[in-house]
Amino acid sequence: MNASIRNASARDKSRCGFTLIELLVVIAIIAILAAMLLPALTNAKIRAQGISCVNNMKTLGTASIMYGADNGDQVPINLPTQQGGDTTSGKPNWVDGTFAWNTPTGGSGTENPQGCETNTFYLGTGALTQNGLTLLGSIGPYAKAPDAYKCPADRYLGGTYHRERVRSCSANAYVGGSVYLDAAYRSFSKFSQFGVGLGSSDCFFYLDENPQSLNDGLFLFNASGTGVNDIPAANHGNASSFSYADGRAQLHKWEDRFKGINANGTRDPSWLASHGTVRR
Repeated sequence: MNASIRNASARDKSRCGFTLIELLVVIAIIAILAAMLLPALTNAKIRAQGISCVNNMKTLGTASIMYGADNGDQVPINLPTQQGGDTTSGKPNWVDGTFAWNTPTGGSGTENPQGCETNTFYLGTGALTQNGLTLLGSIGPYAKAPDAYKCPADRYLGGTYHRERVRSCSANAYVGGSVYLDAAYRSFSKFSQFGVGLGSSDCFFYLDENPQSLNDGLFLFNASGTGVNDIPAANHGNASSFSYADGRAQLHKWEDRFKGINANGTRDPSWLASHGTVRR
């Protein structure tokens, strides 16, 4: 092979690769594109999870209406901390079991009964009897899907087993509840009672609760709107998923207090109270 042929072959080989500068330019372009696309992908994921969560709330709301149709217009019973839910107490409840909790705002407790944090049996969407225990008053037979009780954005690991829990939702204490209530405010035990001061389309039934305060199935709030007890979750871009007593569901975006478990403000507690109950 003569010299000219060898030189041409060398030049052809050099054209097949990248120089270091060219490679760095390509990497920089990819990094810029990734930085531009990542927020959009994150927002798309938040929106998708929000839509799924709203569908879950819709399922719970519809299940409650079906429960009322089969039980003399009664809204599902809503009791706290194992005061109802199975044959141990002999009283009904919309969901059974209390999760362990320990919040920065005060209050703590242990799981009861053992295993309810990770066992879908206590939701009632399958068999209603297990190990001699029978669920009472569950809306599970109407909801059917255990995933309806769990927000897809909730990845909180319970302190008992360090695993994800089966439920992230709770129910308005003034709807179906009978304890821990302010007597100056109206509670609702039948669907036909909505419309007296607060319509079914304005009164929330279920919501996703902040995992650090989530324990039983009862969401307790300050009815005057001037304080805070249990805390809503803000899983979807500072928004929470709600189901209303008429069966509809939607996201509500928080403005101040409920953006974080230690946040401040008065507008969020006021909104929550005005959509949870009304003065007698």
